[in-house]
Amino acid sequence: MDRIKMYIDGSWVSADSGKYRKIINPANGEAVAEMTEGTAEDVRKAVAAAKKAFAPDSPWRQLLPEERAALLLKTADLIDERAEELAVAETNSMGRVYKETRYDDVYAVSGAFRYYAGIIHELKGEATAENGDLISLTIREPLGVCAVIAPWNYSIGTMAAGLAPALAAGNTVVVKPSSLTPVSTAMVFEAMEEAGFPAGSVNLVLGPGDEIGTELAENEDVAKITFTGSTATGQKIIENSGKGLKRCALELGGKSPFIIFDDADLDAAVDRLMFGIFLSQGQVCVAGSRLLVQESAYEQVTSMLKERIPKIRIGMPLDPETEFGPLVSEGQLETVLRYIESGKEEGAELLIGGNRIVDGDFAKGYFVEPTVFVKCTPEMRIVKEEIFGPVLTVQTFKEEKEAIALANSTRYGLAGAVFTSDLGRALRVSNQVNTGMLWVNTYMENSPSIPVSPHGNSGLCLDGGMAGLEEYTVLKQINLKMQPSRTGWFTGIEEM
Repeated sequence: MDRIKMYIDGSWVSADSGKYRKIINPANGEAVAEMTEGTAEDVRKAVAAAKKAFAPDSPWRQLLPEERAALLLKTADLIDERAEELAVAETNSMGRVYKETRYDDVYAVSGAFRYYAGIIHELKGEATAENGDLISLTIREPLGVCAVIAPWNYSIGTMAAGLAPALAAGNTVVVKPSSLTPVSTAMVFEAMEEAGFPAGSVNLVLGPGDEIGTELAENEDVAKITFTGSTATGQKIIENSGKGLKRCALELGGKSPFIIFDDADLDAAVDRLMFGIFLSQGQVCVAGSRLLVQESAYEQVTSMLKERIPKIRIGMPLDPETEFGPLVSEGQLETVLRYIESGKEEGAELLIGGNRIVDGDFAKGYFVEPTVFVKCTPEMRIVKEEIFGPVLTVQTFKEEKEAIALANSTRYGLAGAVFTSDLGRALRVSNQVNTGMLWVNTYMENSPSIPVSPHGNSGLCLDGGMAGLEEYTVLKQINLKMQPSRTGWFTGIEEM
């Protein structure tokens, strides 16, 4: 069985604790690897290595922007060469079906490295000479040591979304992946090592989230912490990082509304709805988990769901034909099942699903049926709280104003969608729904060059595009006087 080690200061090392944690395949409950379990002391070593690598005279800091870009591009090539191996590793750890990890997760990593390598020279300041012989200018400088705490879902893609811009901007980085999915992350670090990143510029620490994450947040040598995960954990990071006044980029929970008006293309809307909630078994931060459908379209939309959902191909995640696999862990399985029971207790009605799948080989894994609740109300837990599983709630509305009010009725504001053939209505709803990202007549389609920033309890960050790259820099103002002169402010001082 493979043993996953940490990568600190250019070397692969095991934790001094001597402890290892098994990585479980959620499809069958079997161990696929072991991970060394680091401690806060290992974090301090990694941060010290990153701080040393950020010194002005270090090999990393001496690299020109085009040389940093070359390292990013080389890593992207190496990742694509190992795409098959990476996809299998990610599928075996997280349970995302093969075609998702192979054609989404892996390319998200190499794509992020290529994108930020391509805009590395766009990090520019401004200059003005409007005050006579005084030239005022700004330059962008890297922050220093940046920490990236990645989630277990979409683990390497999310990690790369923070890692790639941090490196492109010239920072050094410490990465902490989820303890459920470290295997593919370690493989990405192998690619960076092979590409030739200088020692200490990239570091990988492994271990329990509470201890490792807390040390990264509290460590005064960490300039910025990028985290993707639950709102509760994000709040703890803010509390723990307060003393050092470090920057925090937090993408947190979501409860995204999926609004369907009766004039929409219902066939396309339902297709996108199923994609938005059942992709990766609903374990996606932007999952469209709340269907808000106009009353006049309710019967047709729910009938289409009842007809189409049983046709979803549920199976073992490595099967190329599988469309829907297991949840990531036994703990997540229990959480989702508790929410389903809560929905029943609070009066919601099951349209379809709602059970753990225990037939044959499925009994060994953590499979739950695609589930839809109807007759839902805003105060229900399944409507208010993020489930992070394949559970869709359905609410109805009569008019546009009511749809907007329902969409804004949770504390979250990460994503959302509106389906309508009325462009004016689409724009009105887009402007009034409090969310960082909103799709019109589609879902989960966007460009990496356009930044996004969440609303409410969904986070504090500006991610993507040139603006996202600039978030990993500090803007310095420099003022140059062409000819030195005295101010003449104070009297009694003779001219020299």
